Amino acid sequence: MKHMTMAAIGAAVLLVPGGVRSDTSQTCRAEFEIVTNDVHGTLPAGTVLTGEMTYAEGRSMKMGSETMSYLSNGSMIVTAKDGTRIEAALRAIHLVRTPHFADYASFDAKDVVGDLGGVIDYEDPMLLTFYAPRGSLKSFDLPTSTAGWQALSKRRDFQVHTPDTMETLPGEISAFQVTCG
Repeated sequence: MKHMTMAAIGAAVLLVPGGVRSDTSQTCRAEFEIVTNDVHGTLPAGTVLTGEMTYAEGRSMKMGSETMSYLSNGSMIVTAKDGTRIEAALRAIHLVRTPHFADYASFDAKDVVGDLGGVIDYEDPMLLTFYAPRGSLKSFDLPTSTAGWQALSKRRDFQVHTPDTMETLPGEISAFQVTCG
């Protein structure tokens, strides 16, 4: 799959025909790959991980004029080819529209557990963040299609932390595919 770029925190949306949420909340499923940017336990930098996520848009909370956060139910799972993995409960999707530096969308997951690369202790949150050039997002609607999320492809980051050293495992997300229904 094609290599894109890292993901961290946030959330933003561009109105794309066929890519905007309807008035009814729907469950979405996403699949993606992550290329790690650092060593993590037994996994060398450059390791390709597979990810899957399910989410449903929940109650929205406007946070100033630039941010909308959606409470969300769902999960995020990231797996290495050796079978080790981490998983977390998706708690929110943040959309940020700002004229200052970049628009972005972030999937924020909590209660991270697993054994990815033999590492067994994690610190919240686990994040996927999708960036777009500032001013790209015209609304706070969440995309409901792969095409809608493609508008947020300037940079795509993954991030998870360990508690003992507070080391971050960063990665670049690619091949993000989503279906909602």
